Amino acid sequence: MGNSPCRAFVRKSRSVLFCLLVFLLPSIVQAQKAIEESENKTGSSLPSLKAAKECLKEARSAECLDNLFREALKDHPTADVLQVIQRFEAEDPEFRRDCHPAVHAVGRETFRLKGNIHDSFSACDQTCHSGCYHGAVERFLRGDDIYSETYRHPSQAELKAKATVACDANTPLRFRYQCLHGLGHAILFFSAYQLQSSLDICDALEDDWSRSSCYGGVFMENVSNAANEKKNFSPTDYHAPCNQLADQYRQECYVMQTSRMMEMGLSTEQMLEECAKAGAFRLACTQSIGRDLSNEARMGQPRTVAQKCELVQDSNRVACMHGVVYALVDNTWDGRYALPFCAAFANQTDREDCFDASVQYLQTFFEKPVEDIARDCSRHVANPSRCAEMAARQQKNGL
Repeated sequence: MGNSPCRAFVRKSRSVLFCLLVFLLPSIVQAQKAIEESENKTGSSLPSLKAAKECLKEARSAECLDNLFREALKDHPTADVLQVIQRFEAEDPEFRRDCHPAVHAVGRETFRLKGNIHDSFSACDQTCHSGCYHGAVERFLRGDDIYSETYRHPSQAELKAKATVACDANTPLRFRYQCLHGLGHAILFFSAYQLQSSLDICDALEDDWSRSSCYGGVFMENVSNAANEKKNFSPTDYHAPCNQLADQYRQECYVMQTSRMMEMGLSTEQMLEECAKAGAFRLACTQSIGRDLSNEARMGQPRTVAQKCELVQDSNRVACMHGVVYALVDNTWDGRYALPFCAAFANQTDREDCFDASVQYLQTFFEKPVEDIARDCSRHVANPSRCAEMAARQQKNGL
């Protein structure tokens, strides 16, 4: 220490460590302050959880979210912004439940920067039910300045022309689906929530699968739109608008319909009773119950959700199970939520049916290698052997 001020202090205190703390503390504090200032400068444009949640409560939530993420994307790539949202999901169950519209905004702003769907999709990922992909397609259809007083919705002919070229048929199934589903969301919005007009635009697509994927986005937008006066529903009929549409649309309509029934105050048991009245579409309706229940599984209650699916019998139980599984896998593109849900069934047959559905969906739609699925089984299931065996068996069978 030479002739430093510590020398005399050490003779008195007999503590070199205490001396160093006393004389070096100001330097340490100053260095820490510099690090924090640097971090704040780097992340200054990234949104806070509080700001994102406040936007979601706004009457003009889409505009608020667009402005919030526009600032973030000035200094950060889309991947960084999506990672922040993933952190918000992990920290806050309420945001985890409601984050999909926020990620739509990230997608809209990403498309504004990239200028085309291909590059936007390359920047996006599956965060919060793949909302980034959906938002990119929205921006593709609508262009800029949607919030200006002079904004004009595209005409039916313009929407149809854009819709037919929006989604590349050569992309992997999981990406093409996100494009088509997002297209449905956007079409209903830009058709001023005219349901049949929107479905007519989806009908311009070239094959049944593409049309159905588009219909699904239309019906989800109809359910999730914040402005209740725009929704195509009846105040008294639990089955409207599904029971008022041509049969070709009813399957996809009923896959979303129980969100409306829940909004009208029905319990799970009451919704099951209503789904039994849906005739040929009762399984689609029951699958919708599972899709709605999936939120509870993501909030950490897989056994509670399994018990509700156990209320139904035979093919209805499988439909409920599929609704949960598909929604959970769609949310993350892996088995982190779906596999614990499957493990929560009391009956071994139910568990195996559920694992089978999860593994098949991951392998066929998301092209997950069996090794990755087996790893998910080990990470997320207490007794993973049967789950991993089913993944290997399906691969052997060529599924």
